Amino acid sequence: MFADELAAQLEARREQLARSEQERADAQIEIDAFRLDYMAQLGQTQAELEALEIHIAEYRLRNELLRLRRGAIDAARLEYEVEWQLRGRREQFAGYQESVRRAASADPPASTAVDAAGLKSLYRELAKRLHPDLAADEEERQARGQLMAQANAAYARLDVPALQSMLAQADGMKPAPSMPDPAWLRAEAARLDRIIAEVRGEISALNRSDWMSMKLDAALARSRGWDWFGNARRQIEAQAARRRIELDGLIAEFRDLVHRFGLA
Repeated sequence: MFADELAAQLEARREQLARSEQERADAQIEIDAFRLDYMAQLGQTQAELEALEIHIAEYRLRNELLRLRRGAIDAARLEYEVEWQLRGRREQFAGYQESVRRAASADPPASTAVDAAGLKSLYRELAKRLHPDLAADEEERQARGQLMAQANAAYARLDVPALQSMLAQADGMKPAPSMPDPAWLRAEAARLDRIIAEVRGEISALNRSDWMSMKLDAALARSRGWDWFGNARRQIEAQAARRRIELDGLIAEFRDLVHRFGLA
């Protein structure tokens, strides 16, 4: 195969990589937008359920320790062990609460009154020029990675002026004309094929994620006139009601154990 044909195929792969990057960015943006909506509408309800789950875990552990030690543990030591064993879960819960707080105070989504085709075209051209895997060395790879992150953020905000500005600045990073050596062209094409396969795998993982599944369920429910978020809230609240009954039972068991072992 002649070098110019190989070069054309290489350019086609760069275009395919840029389109794949755009598809990945679109999937991530969809998930992030739905997650923000979920946290704003259901985050507090979900947080209340998780707080109950943590209390249940605490009393299960207290009761287990009291039965195991047959009361040979003082209150301070008991609470220390409970705190130590549940520390990671409590820290995770604190992070979730912060996510709920951020969702509640987040700015509304940007207006979608933009030229969608033009926006996607701008992003693809930036991806072709800035993609880290097109770098000549590690220093350039890091620089490209930072710029690509900025492009992803601008794309998520539908910020056409920012993308246009970045495109003007990225002229110097456009891949150099391909070398005429057929062996190099074939090797570069194979390398891009591997990168494209990795990005396609990441897209598949995003599309199979729980968040994407919930997003699609919510969209289907909305198309049928159903309140997906309202139904989800009722399910969480019903689960919380069952957990409160369970917690009350564990607390009663704890009091009985304390009385039995004379720790009151």
